[in-house]
Amino acid sequence: MSRVFVAIGLAASLCGCGLFTTGHIGGVATRVTPDDYAERLCANLDLESYPACYSRVIDYLDEPRASELPPGHSTSGPFAVVMEGSTYMGHYSSSPFAASFQVSNGANSCSGSYNVLAGSADAIFDVSCDDGRRGWADIIREQDGRNGIGQLALEDGTRGDIVFGYKPLGRATPYAYAGEARQPR
Repeated sequence: MSRVFVAIGLAASLCGCGLFTTGHIGGVATRVTPDDYAERLCANLDLESYPACYSRVIDYLDEPRASELPPGHSTSGPFAVVMEGSTYMGHYSSSPFAASFQVSNGANSCSGSYNVLAGSADAIFDVSCDDGRRGWADIIREQDGRNGIGQLALEDGTRGDIVFGYKPLGRATPYAYAGEARQPR
């Protein structure tokens, strides 16, 4: 019987705990498709602009490129949140036990972080925005661990889609799909 508990404990520590706060997507890593990225990056667009943006994202991701990251960026990179008809762009940085991000749409900024060593119970970001709103963000890493998707939720009910990493975003400045992004309402 004790072997069963040891095996379950070892599996949970190697694969990540399966208990997530309600509404959080959580997870260690999964396959993220070009469609997953395109749906999130183009979500803020009107019906007429959406197909062109979607095609640009798919074409960008299908284009062969070197897998090398810029020096010093193996644990950091571009971070985007599509929320309220606007694209918030910024940067993330991470370590094995902590991570943070900062994004802005020019009118408002939001940041999020967690730090296991400082008492964070899980790898869910506590988020705060310049306009006083607070909430959480949760990400799912692609199998390479450096790119992925996620969601952001603020206490007023606002939701946002997250895309991060050099693979889907290239570099944070200039943002590859900025021409399609609408300005904040």
